[in-house]
Amino acid sequence: MEDKLAMVKFEDVLRQATHKVGVSLSDTQIGLFGLYLRELLEWNKTFNLTSIRDPEDIIIKHFVDSLTPLPYLELSGEILDIGPGAGFPSLPLKIAAPELQVQLVEANRKKVSFLKHLIRTLKLESVTVLHSRFEHMRLPEQFFSTIISRAFTRLEPLLKLVTPFLQPGNTLVVMLGPTNVEDHARFADLALTEGLGLDRTVSLELPRGRGGRTLLFLVKI
Repeated sequence: MEDKLAMVKFEDVLRQATHKVGVSLSDTQIGLFGLYLRELLEWNKTFNLTSIRDPEDIIIKHFVDSLTPLPYLELSGEILDIGPGAGFPSLPLKIAAPELQVQLVEANRKKVSFLKHLIRTLKLESVTVLHSRFEHMRLPEQFFSTIISRAFTRLEPLLKLVTPFLQPGNTLVVMLGPTNVEDHARFADLALTEGLGLDRTVSLELPRGRGGRTLLFLVKI
């Protein structure tokens, strides 16, 4: 009975929170997120995959936060996720937009093991995991249309690292904490020094008072 009540609460929280950020999920997708949550909580007992341990915080600060770029993305493109940790943001994006092709680059071996286990458990297709530091990667023969990361707290090092992996018209999505107008002007100047244009800035508040977020969409010129 308690499990059923917990599942109902999970569904209600996830549906309401995703609706507030402009994302709609099917019953099947809600079920996959439920399985994701259970696996993450179970693995987190042994491995430090995330410091966030409260289930509702995981729903909002990981799942819903990861989905905030979705309304602005091409839903059938190719995404490269740098430093996803326990799969954020790319695996929630993949669950919500199954046509996406996703590659995750993660340096931590335990997190790589979890990611591979989760992909098998959720039966996600067109998803690969590379155990590597991104700075050790060679330029690919086929470039990704979108590179995304929420692993960096500062924009400068990410731009220098990622720009060579973008071709003209490709997009870099950077997920940051709360920012202001002055920050946005500085971001635009930094982007130009690396041959990128700041195409869109989205400032938002996570549902249930979980804090502010900023999404930067930068396009290779």
